Amino acid sequence: MGYYRPKQGGAGTWSARLYDPVSKKIARKSIGTADDYTDADDRDVFSYAQAQAKAREWFEEARADFRGEPIRRGPFTVKDAWEAYAEDAERRGMKSLPQTGATVRAHILPAFGNMEVSDLTQYRVEKWHQKLAEAPARRRTKKGADEHAHGEDPITPDVKRARRASANRVLGVLKAMLSFAKRRRLTKASGEAWREVAPFRGTVSARQRFLNPDEAQRLVNACDPEFRLLVQAALLTGARFGELTRIRVSDFNEMSKTIFFELTKNSKPRYVYLTEEGLSFFRSLTAGKRGDQALFLRDSYSNRNRNSEKILRPWRKSEASRPMAEACEAAGLEAMTFHELRHTYASGLVNRGVPLAYVAAQLGHTDTRMVEKHYGHICHSALAEAIDKLAPTWGILDTSNVANLEIKKSG
Repeated sequence: MGYYRPKQGGAGTWSARLYDPVSKKIARKSIGTADDYTDADDRDVFSYAQAQAKAREWFEEARADFRGEPIRRGPFTVKDAWEAYAEDAERRGMKSLPQTGATVRAHILPAFGNMEVSDLTQYRVEKWHQKLAEAPARRRTKKGADEHAHGEDPITPDVKRARRASANRVLGVLKAMLSFAKRRRLTKASGEAWREVAPFRGTVSARQRFLNPDEAQRLVNACDPEFRLLVQAALLTGARFGELTRIRVSDFNEMSKTIFFELTKNSKPRYVYLTEEGLSFFRSLTAGKRGDQALFLRDSYSNRNRNSEKILRPWRKSEASRPMAEACEAAGLEAMTFHELRHTYASGLVNRGVPLAYVAAQLGHTDTRMVEKHYGHICHSALAEAIDKLAPTWGILDTSNVANLEIKKSG
């Protein structure tokens, strides 16, 4: 910022100068007349604070122009923030972008889409967050049906906890896209409005469903042949459904006794080491197949006609729920999700005394925090057994043949 007083006297003028270290360019701009003799009107005559605000606005535009970035003028809405975030997420190859987009279109844009980001208040976001938690869960509908159809109202504590957890996830998406807009200086909003909204606490389920070996065997036996292979693979590797459906024959390495998962939830490839049982399973599954062939395929039919030619295709993301529910019912087991097979695998390792760091590595976690959070409560028996077996004997007690006598009182 600069102030210049004419030599002949009269009102001074405000000006701004910008040097951009990235582009190495310099620009200057006249802001307007100073309020030396006339009251400021923020149009032709400016106070120092008004001139500063005008200069900052110009700085952003000039810097973007220097760097070849798009210059945004006018109101910046929540919808604009989502479009900017989605464009960057697509550039980064964010795999969950379709699911995130569905969440935004269902819960965020209807409430805030046309609102300017700078108009968001903490109170408004908190009321929306609370309303999300109290609303019944949306149910999956057929194509062309009401996409906003809902199920029953939350009643049980578990259902209420799940709805609050869902509301927290949607709030996280809103915070992520608005924070991105703030970092990129797309909005003048301070950011406190959304940053100060606290998520609900106590949304993590205290109850995890684990199968014992007998239950796992019953479940496997109850599955249809195609789905059975996926269930067996999940119990032998702890992999997620989506990770299993993307692996190929060449990802199995018999020499190193591993399965390689390249496309994972956190985009970090990992090797999972197999037991002899797992090695035997994948050896038989890959025998005689090409290396580029998908390991898990399912029967399908062309033109959705059961009388047409049968073809094989990869499993889709949403196709695990129904066969899993049918298998649980046929096996006489409490309903569970496919993801709980991952919990079963992890709990089996923990109960056998496998170090938590190794369990985390098999599951693809960067550290043991998630393992301790979900499975730490089940390793006490393994801990006690390990202490009895491995702890040293110090020989620091006096030996004695004297034993305490237990005196029984007569009736």
